[in-house]
Amino acid sequence: MLYTHAKFSIQGYVGAIREVGKTLKIRISTKESWKDRESGERKDRESWNTVTMFERTPGFAYIKENLRKGDLVTAEGRISETSYDKDGQAVYETSLAADLVAIIPTGKGE
Repeated sequence: MLYTHAKFSIQGYVGAIREVGKTLKIRISTKESWKDRESGERKDRESWNTVTMFERTPGFAYIKENLRKGDLVTAEGRISETSYDKDGQAVYETSLAADLVAIIPTGKGE
């Protein structure tokens, strides 16, 4: 039997950090831009993703202590989907669980 997996990799700027129990919920903004073929205008799109970092993840204590809003980060990990019933309706969620979160030095800090 072959091993299968679903992974993610995100590089972007931290918008918010929230501690929930023994996890960190890190909101990361990514932007993409392109030139519209018809109008020639430059178009931009911003996306937000919430990455969960668990206490058992290597580097958790360092990230918890040093990560700040506005920091450039890279995060990698596993994608999983869950579903549950809410008021008789099925609700589906996609979770991003980090195996790695690293702060990328930008030269803007102190």
